[in-house]
Formats: sequence, structure tokens, C-alpha cells
Amino acid sequence: MLKKHDMFGIHTKKKECFSFSLSRLLMPPVMVPSDAASSTTTFIDVLFGWAVSFITMLSHLLNGYLTAFFVFTGIILNLLSVSIFLRKERAGTPAIQYYLVTLTLWQTALLANAFLLYSFPNLWWGHLVSQGTYVYLYPYVYTFANTTHTGSVWIVLTLTIDRYLALCQPLKHRAIGKKRRVRRLMVVVSIMAIMFSIPRFFEVHVILYCDPPTSDNCVATIDRTSLFDNRLYWTIYHVILAMIFVTLLPCLILFALTLRISIALRSAIAKRKSLCAPNSDVDTRCKSMKSSRYNSSRKDHKSNIMLVLVIAKFLVSDILPTVIDVLEHVVGQSAFMRSPLASLFVDISNFLIVLNCSSNFWVFFVWGKRFRRSCRKCIKSTQIGACIYDMAQWNTDSEVSLCAPSSFTTVNATKAYGSTERSFRYKRHMELTASRTDETSLNPSRT
Repeated sequence: MLKKHDMFGIHTKKKECFSFSLSRLLMPPVMVPSDAASSTTTFIDVLFGWAVSFITMLSHLLNGYLTAFFVFTGIILNLLSVSIFLRKERAGTPAIQYYLVTLTLWQTALLANAFLLYSFPNLWWGHLVSQGTYVYLYPYVYTFANTTHTGSVWIVLTLTIDRYLALCQPLKHRAIGKKRRVRRLMVVVSIMAIMFSIPRFFEVHVILYCDPPTSDNCVATIDRTSLFDNRLYWTIYHVILAMIFVTLLPCLILFALTLRISIALRSAIAKRKSLCAPNSDVDTRCKSMKSSRYNSSRKDHKSNIMLVLVIAKFLVSDILPTVIDVLEHVVGQSAFMRSPLASLFVDISNFLIVLNCSSNFWVFFVWGKRFRRSCRKCIKSTQIGACIYDMAQWNTDSEVSLCAPSSFTTVNATKAYGSTERSFRYKRHMELTASRTDETSLNPSRT
């Protein structure tokens, strides 16, 4: 049985090898009478077998179909987001687009690695494989998947720091928030993420397993290296450094900065409201100022909500791997590897990471008005998107024409019930002219 840290800093295991749950391992043994031992053991075995089957089915559903669905939809939507961000960047928008583009690219690469490492083996073989030709991909995919996760975490952290400086220390942000420096920062952060994840490549390797050892019937098998089994390395790299640079400390920093940003936005809105009192003498000017303040406060409020949602998704998806790492360190690796319940927690945490990387588009779309406008323009610029948009517009027009009155009735009603008195007089004049014409045609003797 293989146990190794996956792309998210937690474990993958072969589901068929589990035989005990984590709760049973932590429970002390219970002494029962000899005459009741057989019946009790049979009932527990049946119940435990049903629980293991249910966990296996749920794990297959999470790692296989659900992960594949969110991977493909997430990659498509992320590429669309990158296209929109690049278009906005050419139009001269702020340097924050570099953060969003880099983050989206890292998350797209993470989704691709999640499909190769989890979804494809579950869909093709029905479980995670540890033998065969496919395992030759594992050292590379496993290393690059951890790299993409680390890079995405650090990009989110730098993005939050940038927003904090822009709102709380604007003078300092003007000096360091230029586009050229942001581009360099994104390159440096990406290189550091790659360097930080290099040890992952030396944690697993492919060996040839022969049964019996002297035979030529050998199969490629993925196995752990001595570096992975080194307890000192495990404690320093997977627990201490991972908690400081990838999981726990970044989560705390993001939460603190987000709270500080929220306070700064509220104080800014309060200052804008105090600039124009309700009983001011210059009413017209105050109304225009109130309108601009209202629109600005709405934009700041939506931006704040969008940032909080992004950070909340990150916290929910990344805090569980840290808890599982600490729990494994407390319980023990061998006991943790045999637990189907721990395996389910691993699959859930992996799926949360995939869900987080594939859902940022919807956060941008719901809370970003400019993003929605750019998305609509981007879709209409393609031939397929223009056809779909025209079909949607045609269906809308058809529904309106079927439910609304005819065009002749609409025109007459508009003339009769127009917003000006002139249209009504014109309508009355036309009616009098028509009646006189009819009377003349009916009485030709008078003419």
C-alpha cells in the first residue's frame, strides 16, 4: 500500500487496503462475554463493511465524476477569465490584473494536475493506481501539483497585501504598486514557489517490483523514498514549513488583512458621508455628491464582499489539510494510513481545493460589473458566442411579440397616451379630419 502526500499537502491511499476506521483505533478494547462475542463481532463486521463500502463509493464519486466536472468547467472558465483580464490590461486598467492573471493560471494548472493525479485513474480503473505504466507520471505530476498549490496561496497573499497597502497606506502603494514592479513580483513569487516544492520530487520514485524477485515478470510501482520516511524531514518540511509558508500562517495573515481592509472601507464611507450634511444650504451640490458617494460606496462594498468571499474560500479549502497533517502526526502514520474515515477526509479536502480553484470566475462575475460587461463583450466577439447571443435575443424578442399587442395598436396607444399634450392634439386632429372626409363622401350633393 502506498501512502504519500498529494498536491494539497495531504495523503492519497489505495482504498482497498483499509481495514480499520480512525474512531476504532482510538477506542480502547472492550471485553465481552464469550457467548456473546460471536454475535457482537458479526454485527460489528457487517456494519463496518457497509460503512467501508459507502466511504469507498463516496470517495470514487468525489475523486472521479465530481472532480472531473469541476476540473473541465473550471479550466474553461479560468481561461475565459484570463482572456478578459488581458483585454482589460490592454485597455490600461490597474496593475491588479497581473495578480488575477497569475492566480488564475496557477489555479488552472492545479486543476489539470488534479485530473491527472485523481480523476483520470478513478474514471479509467475505478481507483487510484500504484502500479503500471501510468505511475511514471506520478513524480512529475505530484511535484508540479504541489508547486501550483503553493504558488496560488502566495499569489492570494500578495494580492491581499497589495489591497491593504492601496487602502491603508496609499503613498507607499504608489511607490511599489507600479505595473513593472508587479510583473517582477509575480515572476519572483512563481520562482520561489517552484524552489519551495523541489523536495517533493525526491519523496516518491518508481521501482520495478518482481514476483518472485528472480523472475522477469516485473511491474512498475510507485513507492516512497527514504527522504519521505525521514521523521526529521517530515516534521520540518511537511509540518513546520508547510504551516508557516503554505497553510496556517498565510490563512491567519489573510484573515487579519481582510478584517483591516473592511474597517478601512467603512471608515472611508463614513468620511464621505460627513462631507455633506443633510441640512446643507447647497442642495443641488449635495445631491450630486450624495449620488456619487452612494455609487462609490456600493462599488467599495461589492469589492469588499468579493475579497472576503475569495479569502473565505481559501480558508475553508486550505485549513483542513493542516488539521489532517497535525492529526496524522499525533496518531501515527501507520494508523492513519489504515483509516477509511481519514481517507474520506483526504478526498473531501482535495475536492474543496478543486472547487476553490474552479469557482473564482463566479465570484468575479457576480460581484464585478465591469467583469460582466467584459465577459459579455468577449463572448460576443467570437463567432459561436455571437450566434448563441443572437439566438437568445431572438427568443426574447419572440416571447415579447407573442405576449404583447400588435405594432399598430402599440403605435396608436403611444400616440394617444404620449407623455406630451401635442401628441394627443395631433391624434384628435387626425380623427376630426377623417370624420369630415367620411361625411363628404357620404353626402356628395352638398359639394
